[in-house]
Amino acid sequence: SGVKCKCVRGRGRERERWEVAAVTCSFAARRSSGSRSFGREVIATERRKSSAALVMAAASSGSASGTGERDLLVVGPGVLGKLLAKQWKDSYPGFQVVGETATDMNHESLQASGCFDGLRSREGGMESTTKYPFVVFAAPPSGSENYLEEVERAVDKWDGTGTFLFTSSAAVYDVETGPCNEESKVKAMGDSERTDRLLACENAVLEKGGNVVRLVGLYHSKRGAHMYFLKIQTVPRWGESCINLIHYEDAADLCYKILVGEEDGEAAAGYHRGQIFLGCDNNPVSFQKMMDATFLSGEYKGHCKFTGEAQEFVGKLATNNLTRERLSWEPKFESYEAFMSQGAKDTFV
Repeated sequence: SGVKCKCVRGRGRERERWEVAAVTCSFAARRSSGSRSFGREVIATERRKSSAALVMAAASSGSASGTGERDLLVVGPGVLGKLLAKQWKDSYPGFQVVGETATDMNHESLQASGCFDGLRSREGGMESTTKYPFVVFAAPPSGSENYLEEVERAVDKWDGTGTFLFTSSAAVYDVETGPCNEESKVKAMGDSERTDRLLACENAVLEKGGNVVRLVGLYHSKRGAHMYFLKIQTVPRWGESCINLIHYEDAADLCYKILVGEEDGEAAAGYHRGQIFLGCDNNPVSFQKMMDATFLSGEYKGHCKFTGEAQEFVGKLATNNLTRERLSWEPKFESYEAFMSQGAKDTFV
């Protein structure tokens, strides 16, 4: 309503006056202390801090968007969340993308990326009452003391009109070796603390009509299992053991396809509800072949030796044909080896 908008604008002006005052006081304090380094550098630094604070305040109060029909909240804007945010901004430039992080430590770099219209910390998210038509939860369990509680809070930020998506892991499948797909059996509760946590979160999301995408190992040119193996050089694993992978860009594109729903022309014919998807490139690769491809790309130096004993089975072999058919989706990088043979070039760099 008009009254609400007026109230929000008023709060924005009050925050701006407070931030300007803070800049003035900081500048004056440094000057009075006798410091000779208070010139233009100080003013520029304080203005950058003020700008970041204003963006965070707007995201916390909900004043950044007024909640448009294509606004998106990204909880956990790491590599995957940031790529998804960029794709969303490119597709829907007139709508808002808000990022929520555990702390404000990375807000300056996230703001500089140009992918977000608003940023807030977990604390700011807890204070906000704004709901969004599209919400993706891409934060890892390691960043929260109570992961299930964080996921449930994110679900409460969804207004139920668009899509909610939780990024889970293919580790929940009860498959030690051989074929694994969307319909494979999942592990029983009590098997491990890690999968118990993920399955509990999945259930909380599915019960509310949200969706789940179970991702295999994520990588890009500078991040992933290959970088870890390059670092430790001697790997106590069997070189013929297989690993399932998907490039970060393809994972982000898959999440985007899930969020937008079944498109009919320019409009979504229907949004997914209570669905489970699997994200992989359909080309499991052995550890040895993965590292062979890494060195053959010519982009990496060093060596890697696998010292583990041979095993009876090579491991889980993931395929996601059902997901591809349902979403009309194909990965840009059809395999890890294909990515490396093309020069290990990420298009987002």
